[in-house]
Parts: sequence; C-alpha cells; structure tokens
Amino acid sequence: NLFALSQREMEVLQLLVEGKSYKMIAAELFVAVDTIKSHITNVYAKLHVHSGTEAVALAIKDKIV
Repeated sequence: NLFALSQREMEVLQLLVEGKSYKMIAAELFVAVDTIKSHITNVYAKLHVHSGTEAVALAIKDKIV
C-alpha cells in the first residue's frame, strides 16, 4: 500500500473506520489496549494525520481500507 502500513496497522485502521473504539479493537484482535494505541500512533505518523477522524477520512477518501 501507498503508506507502508503493516498488515496489523491496516486491520486496526479498518476497525477504526468501522467505528470501533480502541477497547473494542483490542478485544477483537486479542491484544492490550496499549498495543492498539501503539499501532494507532504508527498509523497517524504514516498517514501524516493527528486524529482518528482524520485517519478515517483519509482511509475512506484514498480507499486505503
């Protein structure tokens, strides 16, 4: 993909697009909420955004997920 997101980062972004909370994403992927926060931080950096809203908007606009 264009933004060099890992497979896991793509999964996390997809779940974010679906409107799931960090807690819900963590439960679904069987990891700690802190792990999700770490993935989200990486996603924001790679997408050059500063919020979940921006990340989701870009993901949809550019059809990343």
